[in-house]
Amino acid sequence: MPVSAKARRLAPVLAVLGALSQPAMAQEAGFAVEVGPSADMFTPLRLGVQVFGPTGEAAAGFVRGCPGFVADAGAARFQVTEVMEMLAFTATGEGLEALVVATPDGLYRCARADDAIASASFARAEAGRYTVWVAGAEGSGLSARIIASDAPVSELELRGLDVARLGPPRAGSFAFDPAAGRQVLVQGAELFPLHEMRPLDMANYCAGYGRFDAADAVVTLTEMQRQFSIFAMSERDLTIAVVAPGGQVLCNDDTFELHPAVTFQEAEAGDYHVFVGGFSQGGGARFDLFASPGGAQFREDTLDLSAAPRAGAAVLDITSPGAIAQVASGTIVSRDPVEALPTGQFCVGFTGADAPDFVLTLTEGVPVLSLYALSQTDLVMALRGPGGDWHCNDDTYALHPAVTLSNAQAGEYHIFIGAYAEGARGGYNLYAALGQPDWERAQTASGGAAFGSDQDPLVARIGFGPQTRIDPRVIFDILPGETSALELGPECAGFLNPERPDVVIAAEAGLPQLMVYMVAEADGTLAVVAPDGTLHCNDDFEGLNPAVMIPNPQAGDYAVFAGTYGGNGGVATLGVTIAAPLWVMDREH
Repeated sequence: MPVSAKARRLAPVLAVLGALSQPAMAQEAGFAVEVGPSADMFTPLRLGVQVFGPTGEAAAGFVRGCPGFVADAGAARFQVTEVMEMLAFTATGEGLEALVVATPDGLYRCARADDAIASASFARAEAGRYTVWVAGAEGSGLSARIIASDAPVSELELRGLDVARLGPPRAGSFAFDPAAGRQVLVQGAELFPLHEMRPLDMANYCAGYGRFDAADAVVTLTEMQRQFSIFAMSERDLTIAVVAPGGQVLCNDDTFELHPAVTFQEAEAGDYHVFVGGFSQGGGARFDLFASPGGAQFREDTLDLSAAPRAGAAVLDITSPGAIAQVASGTIVSRDPVEALPTGQFCVGFTGADAPDFVLTLTEGVPVLSLYALSQTDLVMALRGPGGDWHCNDDTYALHPAVTLSNAQAGEYHIFIGAYAEGARGGYNLYAALGQPDWERAQTASGGAAFGSDQDPLVARIGFGPQTRIDPRVIFDILPGETSALELGPECAGFLNPERPDVVIAAEAGLPQLMVYMVAEADGTLAVVAPDGTLHCNDDFEGLNPAVMIPNPQAGDYAVFAGTYGGNGGVATLGVTIAAPLWVMDREH
């Protein structure tokens, strides 16, 4: 006959008393699922089992007042292998009325179900056996899923989001007016960072925590919009998720500083359910919610496309396909984040957001249009096409940006040139091509920097041959460099002065190899021009020390240009050898 819950609770005591005069009783048979802390903080623990069968014994026999009857099939057993900061058991199933958990210390807990979901949580759960029963109506054929996890499992994760079941939006419903530009939808709305946003779209990363019994706001499009953005701002680090009328979910964490935004392309008419969350769970805050046509317009002042471009405007001659044209030269402005422009995407760097640097006009569409820029400063670029679409780029060739457009429309292209670093200065040349960028011709056209390898050296001229008995070493000061070595060769790094070599090595015939190396107080770089004009560059050969190794070198002069990665210069020792470098810095200067 069935053993009552009371008898089960007394069993440990009876077993101890019986052990005084009787042989040890047989242990309970079966198996338990092992549970332990997650391997890392980014991988949530989820272990599920299915319990099914008719119900019989009253759950109140375990915990007074607990509703329903437990399944006769028995309980699910979980063996916790080590202490867990949080352990939760969540059950869901049609007809579920309660969840009963027995802990290793012999205590019982009842969790009543709400809408067929029940959850029990334990802070700092001790290692040991946890036994879990599910309860439903008496005599029913209950089938339920039990999940062991390191945090309570939300209804969103169990069932997904059904917008039809949501309550009224907490901050209201709004009709989007594209003619109004940047719209303030909500000011000072309360944030509820309670449940993970991750289950909104398991295939893509949805960061943060929100609340999903209702949307924070609903934004309605009365007609299709080519591009449409929703974004939020707060003193707290926010996240956002928006569910489109067709069910598509877009999530974002940081688009502009710590403020999130999502941008829909070819946005269909209908209701957009907006959920604003916090990157971390718990705590309170207020947020403002906005919408704008095109990309997210985080700045209050609307972009003025009629502002006079800093470097002028021009019409591109489209009669010579494949040709390149230098369309502008200007001075870099790098005071505003490029993200402040309504690009609708993540763009690095800084520019002047008050006006474009240049406006280029196409009188008719072309199959391919490239816009690119050269400078000794690390540049960035953003541009707005005639249709309102934005593009941005940082490094396409070395530190130079480029945007290449297919089927470029006729009209005006508003181009913003900036720098990767805020406040960086310098000049730039802007080019346009009816095809792919031609970097080599652009560098030639702009009189790009070249090595003065035939000039007299600043420091010393060194002879070196098979009969040289002592490897030469020279102590010198690397001068602060203003020219990016990437301007001089794609494999070069740092900053140097290309006008004159620091050292010239007059190599004799018959050397098996030639190694030029340098040890510096700063992070050093080297560029060596061989007699035939071949360029050899290196940054970090041994730690932060550079070296260039040339096998079977031809006789002649090797021009050595020394630089530093940050351009600051510093004291250095340059050595020449055919064997192993001496990675020691000489101090006599």
